[in-house]
Amino acid sequence: MISMRLEGWNHIPTGYGASFDLSTAPFWLRLLVHVPLLDRVGFPIAVHRGFGSLTRHPDWPDEACEKVTSRWRVT
Repeated sequence: MISMRLEGWNHIPTGYGASFDLSTAPFWLRLLVHVPLLDRVGFPIAVHRGFGSLTRHPDWPDEACEKVTSRWRVT
């Protein structure tokens, strides 16, 4: 079986919480993230287009946090 990690759907870097600001996203993307089954594609697209942001958990030490390598915005 092939396993695939999709940023924003089934993978958020360790030590972070994710949020999405889709207020300026195109209408089709806002619609896509609200449709069951298609949301699995919509959230990774939102991360790729820069609409996903990560906030580091305050009680996690820096060395325990996973390195962010994708297009997440880190706040």
